[in-house]
Amino acid sequence: MKRINENIALKEKITFLKNKQEDDFLILKQQYYATIDSFKPLNLIKSATQEFISSPDLKANLINGAIGFGTSYLTKNLLNEDSVNPIKRVLGKVLKFALKNFVGKKPKKSSDID
Repeated sequence: MKRINENIALKEKITFLKNKQEDDFLILKQQYYATIDSFKPLNLIKSATQEFISSPDLKANLINGAIGFGTSYLTKNLLNEDSVNPIKRVLGKVLKFALKNFVGKKPKKSSDID
């Protein structure tokens, strides 16, 4: 009698493991297709832009870039340091120094103070 129960239990275990193997294979196949889909060029671009847009420092980076560009334009075009006029040349150098120091100082966040 014991032999029959062991055979039945073994067959049930084999059936269970075959079903589990089929389920695992389907999950693996789905993951394979999801991975292939994520490596398509369009999806890579989408995920990169989404990551860039969701960046918490995006606004600060854009503002810092605009300030840097404005400072560069102001010092190079409006106050030409290579001018013949000595007053304009000195004023340009002083303004450039002041703007670089102002832009170079990073304001402390409230979380940095604690």
